[in-house]
Amino acid sequence: MADPADFDHDQRHENRRATDESLERERRTADALLADDQAARAEDLVHNRGVEAERRLREARHDVDEQLERESDALPRVSGKLEEAADSLAKAATSLSGEAAQKTVELASPAGAGGARLARVAEKVAETAAEMEATVDAVAPEAITGQLAEIADGMAEVTETLATEREDVDLRLERERTIADRIIGQDLEEAQAAIADEVRTGRELLEQERDVTDDRLADERQHTDQAVDHVVDLLVSEQAQHAAAERRAVTRNEILRIVSHDLRGPLMAIGGAAALIQAHAPEGETGRRLVDWTVTIRRSVSMMERLIRDLLDVGSLEDGRLRVFAQPLDVRELIRATIDVFAPVAAAGQLSLASDVPAEPVLAHADEHRIMQVLSNLVHNAIKFTPAGGTIRLRAEATGEGCVVSVADSGIGIPEGELTSIFERFRRLEESDRTGLGLGLYISQWIVEAHGGRIWAESRVGDGTTIFFTLR
Repeated sequence: MADPADFDHDQRHENRRATDESLERERRTADALLADDQAARAEDLVHNRGVEAERRLREARHDVDEQLERESDALPRVSGKLEEAADSLAKAATSLSGEAAQKTVELASPAGAGGARLARVAEKVAETAAEMEATVDAVAPEAITGQLAEIADGMAEVTETLATEREDVDLRLERERTIADRIIGQDLEEAQAAIADEVRTGRELLEQERDVTDDRLADERQHTDQAVDHVVDLLVSEQAQHAAAERRAVTRNEILRIVSHDLRGPLMAIGGAAALIQAHAPEGETGRRLVDWTVTIRRSVSMMERLIRDLLDVGSLEDGRLRVFAQPLDVRELIRATIDVFAPVAAAGQLSLASDVPAEPVLAHADEHRIMQVLSNLVHNAIKFTPAGGTIRLRAEATGEGCVVSVADSGIGIPEGELTSIFERFRRLEESDRTGLGLGLYISQWIVEAHGGRIWAESRVGDGTTIFFTLR
C-alpha cells in the first residue's frame, strides 16, 4: 500500500507549483497594466497640456495679429487723408489763379462810353489787381509746394515709424513665443517627472505588498506543512489501529464461530434432555413441577440459540458476507407463521397477538428465512416492552413498488430522540435490560436494506411503538 505521506507530499508540491504559477501570472499582468496606465496617463497629460498651451498661444498671437492689422489698416487711411489734403490745396491754388484771370477778362470787356464809366472800371481793375496781388502773395505756389513736400516727408516718417514699430512688435512676439514654448516644455518635463515619481512610489508600495504576501504565504505553507504532517501522522496511526482492529475483528469473529459451533452441541443436548424429561414426567404434583422446569430450560435454550445466531449474523454483516436468496412469496404467510410461533409466548405474558392482512395476496421478492428473522426480532421486542394486557398487531399492505410490513405494540413507547439510535449495534432501550445483546434491530436493518428496502420507527412515549419496513 502506498505511503500516505509520499502521496501528500507530491500533492502539496503540485498544488504549490500551481499556486506560484498563478501568482506569477497575476503579477506579470499587474505590471503590464501598471506600465500601460503610466504610458496612458503621461500621454494624456502631455496631450492635454500641449492642447492648452497651443490654445493660449493661439489666443495671444491672435490678439497681437489683430493689433498689427489695425495699425496696418490705419496707414492707408492716413496716407489717403494726406493725399486728399494735398489735392485740396492744389485745387485751392488753381481756383485762386482762375478767379484772378476771370476778373481780368471781365474788366477788359467793353463797358460802354463815358468818362465816369472808365473811371469806375479803372478803379475796379486796381482793386482787383490789389486783391489778386494780395491773394498771390498770401498763397504763393512755392509755399503750396513746400507744404506738400512737408506733408510727403511727414507721410514717409509715419510710414517708417510704423515699419519700425511693426518690427518691434514682431521681435516682442517672437520673444514671447520663445518664452511660451520654453514654459510649456518645462511644464511637460515637470508633469512627466511627477508621473514618474508617482509610478515609482506605486511600484515601491506594490513591491512591499508583494513581500508581505510572500512572507504570509511562506508562513501559511509552514503552518500547513505542520498541520498536514500532524494529520498524516494521525492517518498512519489510524491505519495501523484499523489494521490491528481488523485483525482483532477477524480473530473475534473466528472465536465467535468456534464458540457458537461448540455451544450448539451442549445446547442441543440440554434441549433434548429437557424434552425427554417433559415427555416422561410422572403424573401428579412432582410431574407437573418437572414439566414446568423443563419448559423453563427449553425456553432458556431457545434464547441462547437466538443469541448465538445474532452473534454469527453480526460477524457476517461486518465481513460483508450477508447473503439473501430472494424469491416470490406471500408476506401474509410469514405473518401467520410468526404468530403461530410467538402465540404461546404472548399468552404467557397475558398479551394479545393478532394480524391485520388483506384478503388478497401481498407479494414481495424476498428471502423467507431472513424476513422471518426480522419479524421474530420485532415481535420479540414488542413482547418484551409491552405490559400485561397489551396488544401486538402485525400488518401487511401492498404498494405500487412492493409492500409495507409493520409490527405495532401498545407498550411503553420510545422517546423521539432515540427513534433512529435504536437501530445501532448493541443498543438497548433500557440499560437495565439483560435479556439480549441489543442486536435485534441492528440485524433487522441490515437484512431489510439487503433486500433494497428501508426500516424506521414511529412512537410516542406511553402510547406504544410501530416498526415499519418495506420490501420490493
